Amino acid sequence: MQTSPSTIADPSLEARFHALFGAGVQFERPLAESGLGGRVSGLDLAEPLAPAQVDLLLDTLAHCRLFTIAGQDLARFSLATFERFANHWGAPVAHPSNFLRGGKPAQQDGASNGAITYLPYADRRVAAADSTLPGQVACLPHESPAVLVATNLLGRGVDDAPTLKAGGTWHTDIEYEPLPIYVSMFLVHFAPVARDASNGQWVEPPVDDGAPAPYFSGSDDDLMALRKHLPLNGETAYTDTAAAFAALPADEQAKLEAIRVRRRLNTGDDGWLAPLVRTDPRSGLKSLHSPVWASRPGVRPSIEVDGLSVEDSRVFLDRLEAHILQPRFRYDHVHTEGDVTIWNNYMTLHNSPPIKIGIDRIDDARLLYRLSCKGEPVLTLPRQDDPTWITTHVAGDYRSPPEIVGTRA
Repeated sequence: MQTSPSTIADPSLEARFHALFGAGVQFERPLAESGLGGRVSGLDLAEPLAPAQVDLLLDTLAHCRLFTIAGQDLARFSLATFERFANHWGAPVAHPSNFLRGGKPAQQDGASNGAITYLPYADRRVAAADSTLPGQVACLPHESPAVLVATNLLGRGVDDAPTLKAGGTWHTDIEYEPLPIYVSMFLVHFAPVARDASNGQWVEPPVDDGAPAPYFSGSDDDLMALRKHLPLNGETAYTDTAAAFAALPADEQAKLEAIRVRRRLNTGDDGWLAPLVRTDPRSGLKSLHSPVWASRPGVRPSIEVDGLSVEDSRVFLDRLEAHILQPRFRYDHVHTEGDVTIWNNYMTLHNSPPIKIGIDRIDDARLLYRLSCKGEPVLTLPRQDDPTWITTHVAGDYRSPPEIVGTRA
């Protein structure tokens, strides 16, 4: 059986943080029972990083799967600085919410090779965040198509009352492209602090009317209960797919490592085969990469196990999903203003929580910025990605501009 993720963790990380960032740095780990997570305090990401510092952060993610660099000063740490930092982890990609593909919203079924048109910030739905609580909340300035604004500040009518929006579906970020997202990260601007629901939390549990939404019907009740058990204070829910893989018997691990799954951007595409199990090149940890039959119902087609029918694929993958969503592999991440939280999409799944929408007070505001990257990490900037690789793997050939990442000397 694979070594447990909690025991394989590199014991030198703490000493390296003190050597490279100073004795005042604090490093806490793990954050979850499974061995997932770490939290670093005392780092200022507004300053450029030395190559050895970047190397340490890359090693930290490889062993922790998710970690937070706490307490960035948002008066200094702009979204441009955030994007510069993200370039170390991979090539930042434009988020589908921020562009059209073939003239249609990129989150819809459409021409797989359609022309990419980036939406200016003012034309994105999230621009409503700047006018929902005027004078109290506004997005940090940006135009980058790589910045996804995750928020409940989406406007309200004069007579609207706050309502509850149920959580999302378990997924990894943009796993439906031939080269999936490697790393994603949040920068927290506002997190809800109200705790005035009758249960003492931010929101009440959504009423389960028995409908399968937002999932397809047909999964058993136990799996649906695991899927819909989400945090109630605006946290992001994660599950540790490295620990879940390590907990399986050795013979089952070997069988899973041989499996390929077919993923598609659109229903009519031929798609491509991708490994179900991936190995992190730095830590050697193996993990299940997004073993979810239909992570985006109505948006992206379900995946199929190579050699199995659609229905048999679903039975097989539902069993794996029920395994990885067990409480012992779960972690609900609390967001705090100024935190940068980074996660490895090959070694985790995540889900958005139930949130209040139509809010009218700052204590209910949830405003985060997300960047996602693919490809190889780099220790120095700017990146030197091959133009052909960018065209093949990054929608619209997006690259962070020189005013963000600098120019090669």
